[in-house]
Amino acid sequence: MSYPDGLNIMSTGLSWPSVQPGGLNTYFKSVCEQLSSRNRVQALICTKEMPATPEELIIHNAGDPKESIWKRKDAFQRKAADMFNSGKERIDILYSHFAPYGVGPAIEAKKRGIPVVMTFHGPWNEEMKIEGQGIKHQVKTAIAKSIERKAYRLADKFIVLSETFRDILHSLHGIPLDKIVIIPGAANIDRFIPSSNRLAVRRMLNLPEGATTVLTVRRLVNRMGLLQLLEAWRSVSERFPNAILLIGGKGPLRAELEERIADYGLTSKVRLLGYIPDHELASYYQAADLFVVPSQALEGFGLITAEALASGLPVMATPIGGNREILQNFRPELLFKSSSAADMAEGISHMLGNRRLLPSREECREHVLERYTWEHVADQVEAVFREVMGKGETLNVESGIYRSHG
Repeated sequence: MSYPDGLNIMSTGLSWPSVQPGGLNTYFKSVCEQLSSRNRVQALICTKEMPATPEELIIHNAGDPKESIWKRKDAFQRKAADMFNSGKERIDILYSHFAPYGVGPAIEAKKRGIPVVMTFHGPWNEEMKIEGQGIKHQVKTAIAKSIERKAYRLADKFIVLSETFRDILHSLHGIPLDKIVIIPGAANIDRFIPSSNRLAVRRMLNLPEGATTVLTVRRLVNRMGLLQLLEAWRSVSERFPNAILLIGGKGPLRAELEERIADYGLTSKVRLLGYIPDHELASYYQAADLFVVPSQALEGFGLITAEALASGLPVMATPIGGNREILQNFRPELLFKSSSAADMAEGISHMLGNRRLLPSREECREHVLERYTWEHVADQVEAVFREVMGKGETLNVESGIYRSHG
């Protein structure tokens, strides 16, 4: 239900995780659902499938996924303008999550004096640069950067998920630090829970019952560090022949990963699971002994890290982005010394050889319950909205504490 003093929020995102998997879409869905428990939320996404949502969360299809991203960008602006002009109800705030789809609605919002808050999920053009090459690709990244800059000039306030992305937004786009608020991501604590019978879960997933199971779930692209993890696993599997590495995810790197697995003689030591359906993800977290995040660059927060910990699964990660912040405040020894294959191999081997050093399932989950719930995220996001609208609270950037105006 919504409350009488709730806000009417227009939110623009990329898509829905059931339609297009990914961390940004998971975040967008989760925060919109939580906000809709006490506000009216209208979410603009690019989809032909309308996912089921709570009553107070209304999905609008604002673009055709088959069209070019440039056409979709314009379609989002037209859709937002139509909604603003309908006269049915005033939108209190625009909450944007993906620069190409958010820039047009932001232009329309500013014309009408509606405040704009943007969540910065990462430098879109920098991510594009890492994953491609050639003149045509360079032109695309240049256009992407210009769209980002145009979008960011329109925001009244920015939300980032980590100190790392705050620094990138500040240095790359010149956004003043006093316009940036850090609100970490979260995990669905009702869905991601430890299992009372891990053996039964392993049997259900057809996993080897007696093996030490190390899991990672990543998009199969270069910056996710899977090639480095495979290199590390050559050393780990020599020391621990009963260990198996499970890699969940899909992407363009699959063929190269298959080749490396064969070349390294790891066919019986590594399983490529492909895309893990959303309804099975919690079971894989419950079944594994250790989760590894081998990111090499541009890891904003690490929703999967919070999800794994909420499931009672210890996580080791490279000291990149939000993972560094999550684990530094929990168990710093779970961070690899660097993102190199050698340091990953050393870190994993050390923990597998000294299992008592790993945190318990209860300790992992408690860390999430204290810091990384969607209720906590929505409270902070809503406080930013009310500050920008000039009513409610103001954030003390140093302490992270909101002070009421009333």
